[in-house]
Amino acid sequence: MDDIVKSLSIPPRPMVVQQIQTEMGKADPDVRKAAHIVSQDVGLTVAVLKTVNSPRYGLSRKAESVDQAVNLIGLKQLSALVTAIALRSALGGNSESLADFYDQSSKRSFALTRMARQLKNVDVQHAQTFGLFCDVAIPLLITRFPTYLDTLALAQSETARNFTDIEHAYHRTDHALIGAIMARSWGLPHNVSLAIRLHHDYAIFLDPKVPREICALVAMGLLAEVAIHRHAMRDVSPEWAKGGDYVAGALVLAQSDMEELVNQLLEDFAAGVD
Repeated sequence: MDDIVKSLSIPPRPMVVQQIQTEMGKADPDVRKAAHIVSQDVGLTVAVLKTVNSPRYGLSRKAESVDQAVNLIGLKQLSALVTAIALRSALGGNSESLADFYDQSSKRSFALTRMARQLKNVDVQHAQTFGLFCDVAIPLLITRFPTYLDTLALAQSETARNFTDIEHAYHRTDHALIGAIMARSWGLPHNVSLAIRLHHDYAIFLDPKVPREICALVAMGLLAEVAIHRHAMRDVSPEWAKGGDYVAGALVLAQSDMEELVNQLLEDFAAGVD
C-alpha cells in the first residue's frame, strides 16, 4: 500500500492555497492580504475573476479585481475557489480525457454548495470542498494503472458490491482512500477528509459514532449524483441503489423534499449555472 501511494505522485498543496489557509486560520483574517496573495499570480487572478463573474455566482455587478471579488463573495468562498482552481491545475486541467471528470466534479461541488446553503445542516465550505475532492484520486489512478478505466467502468455499473471493494480487488487501493490522503495533505478540514474516505461506505448511516456532518455530506453527494445522472439522461445511479434508502433520514427530509432539491439542481444545470 505504501509503495502504491508513493507511486501515485500525489500533487503537493500549492503555496497559494497554503498561504490563503494560513490567513484564514488567524483569529482576525486580513481580507486585503488574502486578495493580495491571489493577485500575485496573474493566471489565478484571471481564473478567479472569470468564475466570480460567471452565472454561478449571479452577482449584480462584475468584479474587476480580486479585492472586489472577495468583498462580493467573502473570504471563505475565495479560499474554496482558489483551492478548486489550483486543484484543476495540479491534476492537469487542460486534459481533454478528463473533461467529463471535471464537468461532474464542478456540478457536484455546485450541488453540495447549494444544498448546504438551503438545508443549513453542514458548513457550506465543507460541502463545496467535499464535492470537489471526493473523486479527486480518479485521475491519479487512471495515470498509475493502465487497466483502471476498465475497473472504473465495472465499479460504476455494480449495484451490489461496494465501489471501493472492486477497486481493491484489482489494484490494492481505492480512490476514496487516496482522495482522503490528498485532502489531508492539502490541509482540508478533518470532517471533509473523513467524508471523502467514507463516501462509498453506506454503513456509516447506521453507525451512531460517525459525526452527523459526515453522514450529511455523503447523503448530499448521493442526491447530487442523482441530479447529475438525470441531467446527462443516464440510468439511475447504482450508488443510489446501494445508499439511497438512507438519504432521507440523514438529511431529515421527506421524499418530496428530496425530489424538489433534485429538480432545482436540474434547472440550474440546464441553465449552465454550475
